[in-house]
Amino acid sequence: MSGDFSTMSASSPASAARRAAASPPSPPPMHRMSHSWDVIRPHLQAQRWARGRSRIRSRGGTPGFTASRRRSATATPERCQHRKTCYGWRPAAGDNRDQRPYHWPMHCGGTPLSVTERLADFVMVHGASPLPDAVQHQARRLLLNAAAASASGHDHPAIRRLREWAIDGIAGGAARLLWHGDRTSGDRAALVNGAMLEVLDFNETHIEAFVHPTAPVWPAVQATAELAGASLADAVTATALGIEVELAVATMLMPAHYEQGFNPAVAAGAVGAAAGCSVILGLDVERTADALGLAALGGAGPLEVLGTYVHPYRIGDVARSGFTAADLARRGFTAPPTAIDGEHGLLATVAERDPERIEDALGSLGDEWRICGPIAFKRYPTETISQAPLDCILDLRERTPPEKLSQVASMTFAVAPLVAEVNRSRRERFGVLADDQQARFDGSYCAAAAWCAGRFTVEELGAEARSDPAVLALRDKVSFVADEGRGMESASLDVTFADGTTEHAATEAFGGSTANPLSDEDLLAKLTAAATGIIDTGRINDISAAINGDPPDLTAGDFVALLAL
Repeated sequence: MSGDFSTMSASSPASAARRAAASPPSPPPMHRMSHSWDVIRPHLQAQRWARGRSRIRSRGGTPGFTASRRRSATATPERCQHRKTCYGWRPAAGDNRDQRPYHWPMHCGGTPLSVTERLADFVMVHGASPLPDAVQHQARRLLLNAAAASASGHDHPAIRRLREWAIDGIAGGAARLLWHGDRTSGDRAALVNGAMLEVLDFNETHIEAFVHPTAPVWPAVQATAELAGASLADAVTATALGIEVELAVATMLMPAHYEQGFNPAVAAGAVGAAAGCSVILGLDVERTADALGLAALGGAGPLEVLGTYVHPYRIGDVARSGFTAADLARRGFTAPPTAIDGEHGLLATVAERDPERIEDALGSLGDEWRICGPIAFKRYPTETISQAPLDCILDLRERTPPEKLSQVASMTFAVAPLVAEVNRSRRERFGVLADDQQARFDGSYCAAAAWCAGRFTVEELGAEARSDPAVLALRDKVSFVADEGRGMESASLDVTFADGTTEHAATEAFGGSTANPLSDEDLLAKLTAAATGIIDTGRINDISAAINGDPPDLTAGDFVALLAL
């Protein structure tokens, strides 16, 4: 639904009674599949602790609420004595809203809040005050990267088909498709734009959470902001908060969710998208919790879709789900507060209800910001686990005499155990590559194509490259072996040539990883390379300036207009 976002509705009726009965039961022990546990658990522990949990800490305590568009004018803010760990407000005498304070239950007593209520409380507090500078800066970097990823994928065959669907029967909608400028409904714009960000897998990855944070959240927020007439600055803030919620939910889901065969970007991304849209719509805490619950119960994402058109479609559909959940909540549509942590909620059905993991995800919200944590950006249009091997390939190729380039007898990568297992299973599953989606998720093909071309771009995923006999022959000579000492951001490569000589290359941190990050200038260069030929250089510079707040009063709709052909 496109929605009319010009007016906001009153607080949800009967919310007090609904929440009074919503205290979640103690979680029962959950059976967990263990077919890949030995591979996944060490990887996640290494990624988390080796970095010292390098998240950005905000300064000072959580500010108390002041009267805002999200609160009744009769509600008087009152700081809690536990202000560094508690979020919320205490209603003034006579306020007819739910009289229970929205505070962390372990510090302030009362009926324990559910996960969606605690997440909604976080969104309310931080949506009403400036975010830390580091968070705002990272959100703008993510938006710049999203512009580059969507420009690179805007004319992909999957996106062309989705674009045809999005504008079919929709005349003069209020939301626009990125780079094309077509107008359609808000929910369809969110879907197509989300798929556009995901289709080349050229976006960023949160290494601990196993998600591409921006693809589900930004398109939903952008569509909502465009319909609501919100500013780009507000959309950036909403996106940052949505991503933080998304990463918190992904933390609760992992590793059991992935272990059971699900992509955490689907379930977590929908909740994050709903959170970001709720900020733009100015929903109160009750309706924000309803939006998060609606999104959380929209279904999980089986990993079977990887290597098919369904993968970008599904991520786009997640953006649409978040957009729709917030719009429905605005209209009074309710959801169970226990949607995430209830006996038959999201965690119990597609992961595990682990109170310790839940508290790990929620206890530091607003103090430690996961959006500023281990997020890796990409230099190549393929998945994160292929970035380090491609760095090794291109480094070694540059040092190899031209006459030996065609004399490769074998290529062996030493990688993290999870990376080795994924590449083995993908090779068995795909066999002969059907299209660019399968090629993108086949590490052996990516390595072979990069070696033969001396680069890895979208062209190396095209039909001509996929049918090149030299590339296909070399693909059969590529192997991946597990190295327990390596993380996902590192790899080594040993190449044996026909004459028996060998060469070695290695990287401990691929270009774009958290230990070897892309600069703001690098991200602008990525956008420039992607958008050249679509729009002129002047417009590219205008897009970069707009993302960085110049002019400060630019609307989200004006920003999308900059990205139109």
